[in-house]
Amino acid sequence: MRGATGFTFVSFILKVVRMIRGRVKITDIAHELGVSTSTVSRALSNEGRISEKTRTSVVELAKKWGYKPNPFAINLLKKQSKNIGLVLPEFTHHYFSKVLSGINKVMDEKGYHLFVNVHEGRLEQEVKAVNILNDMRVDGIIASHARATSDFSHYLDLIEDDVPVVFLDRICEDLDTSYVVTDDFPGCLKAIDHLVETGHRKIAHVAGPEGLSTGFVRLTGYKEGLKVHGLEFEERRVLASESAEWKEKLSALMHAEEVDAVFCFNDYLAFETVEVIKSCGKRIPDEVAVVGFADEPVATFMTPKLTTIMQPAEQMGRRAAEMLIWHIENPDEMDFLCESLPTELVMRESTRKWVH
Repeated sequence: MRGATGFTFVSFILKVVRMIRGRVKITDIAHELGVSTSTVSRALSNEGRISEKTRTSVVELAKKWGYKPNPFAINLLKKQSKNIGLVLPEFTHHYFSKVLSGINKVMDEKGYHLFVNVHEGRLEQEVKAVNILNDMRVDGIIASHARATSDFSHYLDLIEDDVPVVFLDRICEDLDTSYVVTDDFPGCLKAIDHLVETGHRKIAHVAGPEGLSTGFVRLTGYKEGLKVHGLEFEERRVLASESAEWKEKLSALMHAEEVDAVFCFNDYLAFETVEVIKSCGKRIPDEVAVVGFADEPVATFMTPKLTTIMQPAEQMGRRAAEMLIWHIENPDEMDFLCESLPTELVMRESTRKWVH
């Protein structure tokens, strides 16, 4: 019973509890005013049918007591966490750091929180990250899977739980999901075109991981580039970068005068290739030309500066984020968004100038 002093014993106890725990809850306001928690919630959100007198009482008390809404509780009621999971191979390399930057900018603009996980190419780390994010009830996940991943059941679990997934940079043909990649195949053709047009015929390829779609596409693009120019594909000129002996094999081809140009899976392998070529006493680009892929900062720090295929990494991150948010905001849409972003040949010092 409320006394002349204006508060009940229960009210007093509630105030003591608030002082101890340091946070006011909706239930505190509801107890004090003698209304339901749903009434308080409607009053504070200015939604639903409620009398103006009750609304005013709730708002004034909430202000007096310094009530701050719990965003996690609010989003739980809305069946949204506003949390997004991101699974990347790593983000120390410039490429994935730019991808992360693009994703983060969109998520920040849209009011989402990003939880970043790194699997470092290990399947067990990837599975663990995906399961943890699913347990957190994230609204969706953007992922660039590990090279060793052949079983995608952990992503299938997400899809069956109605958690949208967007693959980034790498795709999985076994799952129906949206994805964004760069259009690597035409980029490879541009690289081979440039090497052939500048006088090269013995073109080798330092190949990427076999388990990655990007490795397969770039190897296929290399083969097709040779075919377009009437050059025979020779298996011995394909050097598997995952093999410990690839540098020794490249060096042997150099000494045998069997290679006059090298197209590499990425810029880091191109950097190592340049070191091998120099150790063989060959001049770049006069005797051997080199083309990389991605346009990482290392491409401009090298000597000579590297000709490479530029990938729009930040734009890819933005598109992946925009796709995922579209899926979240349109849960009943069954369409998948599949996009390939164009690449561009950036000519520098590791290849000869184009012959016109």
